Amino acid sequence: MAHLVRAWRASRMIRFLVLIALVGTVTQAVLSWGATRQTKVIGSERLVSVEPLAETNGQMCVPESVAASPELIASLRQENLLSARRQSASIPPRPGNSVKSQVAARKPVSTIRDPRNAFAGLAIDPIRNEVVIAEENNFTLLVYDRLENTPARAALSEPKRMIQGEKTFLEYACSVYIDPETGNIYGINNDTLNWMTVFDRDARGNASPSRKLHTPHTTFGIVADEDKQELLMTIQDDHAVVTFKKNAKDQDAPVRLLQGPRTLMADPHGIALDSKTGLIYVTNWGTNQERKYDVPWRYGKVNWPVGRNNNIPGSGKINPPSITVYHKDDKGDVAPLRVIQGPRTGLNWPTSIAVHPDRGELFVANDTADTVTVYRTDSNGDAVPIRVLKGPRSMIKNPTGVALDLKNNELWVANFGSHSATVFPVDAAGDPVPRRVIRSGPVESPSPMLSNPHTIAYDSKRDELLVSN
Repeated sequence: MAHLVRAWRASRMIRFLVLIALVGTVTQAVLSWGATRQTKVIGSERLVSVEPLAETNGQMCVPESVAASPELIASLRQENLLSARRQSASIPPRPGNSVKSQVAARKPVSTIRDPRNAFAGLAIDPIRNEVVIAEENNFTLLVYDRLENTPARAALSEPKRMIQGEKTFLEYACSVYIDPETGNIYGINNDTLNWMTVFDRDARGNASPSRKLHTPHTTFGIVADEDKQELLMTIQDDHAVVTFKKNAKDQDAPVRLLQGPRTLMADPHGIALDSKTGLIYVTNWGTNQERKYDVPWRYGKVNWPVGRNNNIPGSGKINPPSITVYHKDDKGDVAPLRVIQGPRTGLNWPTSIAVHPDRGELFVANDTADTVTVYRTDSNGDAVPIRVLKGPRSMIKNPTGVALDLKNNELWVANFGSHSATVFPVDAAGDPVPRRVIRSGPVESPSPMLSNPHTIAYDSKRDELLVSN
């Protein structure tokens, strides 16, 4: 206690001396502004003369009570040492290599995983009688015979070919396109790999792509304009459509960019092209935010969409899902020609879209509604579907892919929630029984709906795990 009292007194004395020194310095500066040795009036007193002190390097005399005692210094040093030891003791030591090896070899008590192929998107090759399915669980492109029909008692149908492995540059494959002339397969990765991969039609196994193209992050849908030899792709996070030359590869830049607040795109997924009218149709989930657009091109590439790092904090919003319509050559911040949006549309996470030019119809897969809704291509506003496919007999469950076989007049649906691809007549409605079904798992085995899981939480009251995908 005595040490603390002496330290307090010493600190008080130092502050007092510093204050006196400052007052003297200021007074000297003010009075020396004029000529020295002049009489100046300060209040009621008179200053007769000013004599500046000679500069000196001598030591200041400090009262004995101000100097810290060796005992106080030692005490402070000891306290600092103890504090540092307590802090380091609260941080657990980093594990050594042997502990790390043991943890790496530890087997999980249980695992929640879908080992079966989860069908995400699909494309039909009527020329070669094949269907190619993009698969998310196992990072695969699957090729089946178009007329494959899994028997009711069979566990699954084996594909004719599989493209899968580290060399393929496939992860979370969500969409696929087939070149009608060559049969080459174009695969889109949605998340962890920003590449479009192109494979020869006979590629199988851990095959390297014949060509790959760097695409913006969260590319989802793809459609080709064969007349102009271009590829159009939707970009989820950037609320955009980018257009590349069909033969683009490596780090080639897009030739056009459709992006901006006037486009009304909001988390776009599916895209379809009407070859007769030259219009493109884009499905939007509805989430969006404002962002700064007057920024340099990313990666030095022109027509590259402005990224999420330019979002304006607090501007996020959730709009109703929609279908926005543009001309295929539109670019920049262009308003849609029409918007299909509203409660009567039945749109609910519209994930994929296909257009039948001859029938003038749009087919939309609604993931969370377990429906396929059909509209006229000239629909606008809060339009009621002209047909709806839904029900237990249809096996439509969390549909994320829809495609049309214009040659055989068939509608294909990829069902993420039931390990199946279902085939219907193009004019099917209600709760129809599929013409054919391709399954990657038993009918009685539901999908756990795990895809690219991020965070997990445990509900101790209900003894449940909550997983965001």
